[in-house]
Amino acid sequence: MIQNAVTSSPQNNQELNPLGKLLSLVALLAAALYFTGWIYRWAYFGFFQVGVTTLNLPVESFYLAAFRALVGNPLIILKTTITFMLTVLVIILTLQISQKLQRFFVRYLRRITLNLTSTQLGSLKFLSSLIDELVIVLWILVALFFLAQWQADRDSFRDAVNETSRLPVVTAIMREENAPLGRNLDNPLANPSGFRVIGDRKLYEQILGKELTDTSDPNQSRVWRLLIDRDGYFYIFPALPNKDRNLSVPVLIIYESGNGDQITILSPKASDN
Repeated sequence: MIQNAVTSSPQNNQELNPLGKLLSLVALLAAALYFTGWIYRWAYFGFFQVGVTTLNLPVESFYLAAFRALVGNPLIILKTTITFMLTVLVIILTLQISQKLQRFFVRYLRRITLNLTSTQLGSLKFLSSLIDELVIVLWILVALFFLAQWQADRDSFRDAVNETSRLPVVTAIMREENAPLGRNLDNPLANPSGFRVIGDRKLYEQILGKELTDTSDPNQSRVWRLLIDRDGYFYIFPALPNKDRNLSVPVLIIYESGNGDQITILSPKASDN
């Protein structure tokens, strides 16, 4: 019975080996998707000058962002397919060059009298295989980085422009004593007072007097949209009136007080009235 148990153990290991490879593949795929989603989020919020590490986003959001960056629509799928086909060709070319360099290095070692043990020879072979794997991983990461950043740049600029933005229109109402910016409902022409400013005064003056949505002029329309709401902070910005890369998007961060002195109204689109 002991002999049967000993002989069956290698068979069990062989049966479990495919499962181990599958788990390793799943782990690598999960790491690649997380990397892609993180780069996408980093580039997307970076367009608005918001650090992704400050938002405390849930882990699952990075995986959803990865699918958005890789297979969001048929055009993105085509772009991803072409990119990975080119990546495979580059990997094959790089491995061929690496193998030629390794053969040259081996021939050079043979000319030198070296007393290498079997362990040392095995270490050299392991190093050679490790270099090949690193080449594959690095090129895949480069391809994922390019795909995520490219898609994030397109999505962020589209969401920054009012006509194409998918982000909701926002109206924030807060108590007067807590509002360094904003129009008074009873007296819209009065500017806030009793506050101190540190930093660039022009940034403050750029928003002052323009806190209300105004769509009367299509070329200079101003619609406030919600970028994200995380951990009691609202990130809002006036959407760009047109597709001009030279225009910048100022982002305001508003803290949601726990005293119930703030109301936020979301809408799928701005009102024309």
